[in-house]
Amino acid sequence: MYRDKDLLKLAEGQECLLSIHKYCMGEEGSTTVAAHDNSLQSGKGMSLKADDSRTVWACYYCHALLDQGNMEYEERQEAFEEAYDRQVDEWLKIAQNPCLKPWRVNAARRVLEHLGVQYG
Repeated sequence: MYRDKDLLKLAEGQECLLSIHKYCMGEEGSTTVAAHDNSLQSGKGMSLKADDSRTVWACYYCHALLDQGNMEYEERQEAFEEAYDRQVDEWLKIAQNPCLKPWRVNAARRVLEHLGVQYG
C-alpha cells in the first residue's frame, strides 16, 4: 500500500480537480484535500482507504458527493477517473518545476515513480 503524507499535503490550497458538485469551490482551494478513490480495485475496503497514489484534489462539496452522494457508483467512478487524469498531469507539472519547494517536487516524483510515469 502506497502512503505518502507529503503527497496528500500537496492538495492544500489547490484547485478542485473533481468539479462534480453544483457548489464546487473550483479555484478557491480553501477546503481542497486529497480525495481517495472508493473502488475495490484501488484497495478500498472496510476501514481502509485506497492507495494514496489514487487520490485527486477535491473541494469539500465534491469530496462529500464522491464519498456519500446520491450518484450511481459508475457515475462516481467515471468522475473520479476523469479527475485522476488531470491529477497525474498536475503531479507531472510539480515534478518538473525546480522552482518549487523540494518536498513538493519530491512528493510528486515519488508518486509518479510508483505509478511508472516518466517525469523528466
